Amino acid sequence: MIEIIKTHQRDLQLLDVAGATVQVSDPIIGKGNNLAAGFTEYTEPSRLEWNFTYDEVFFMVEGALEVHAVGQDPVTFEVGDLGYIEKGTQTTIVVPEHAYLLHVTQPALRDKAD
Repeated sequence: MIEIIKTHQRDLQLLDVAGATVQVSDPIIGKGNNLAAGFTEYTEPSRLEWNFTYDEVFFMVEGALEVHAVGQDPVTFEVGDLGYIEKGTQTTIVVPEHAYLLHVTQPALRDKAD
């Protein structure tokens, strides 16, 4: 199977979380929910406490964000950077202005709609 998601099909939805104004979409869900690919957009300055219950690889498309994790120095991701956050990592994500990224998670965070 081959699937394409056009710009107008991204369908970003507001995620209700404390400390951030963030929209997400996972328009591609792999067979058996083994992975998801989609977009995350922080639309204004944010500070989000987030526990990764999945592995995530992401590519910064716009803006910047800083990830703080216990026992590590903060890491700043900017446009063009590729990042990885391991399942089980507890973080604080700081967005100074705006950030837009492409993400791939394993496993998928939601089931594929039939």
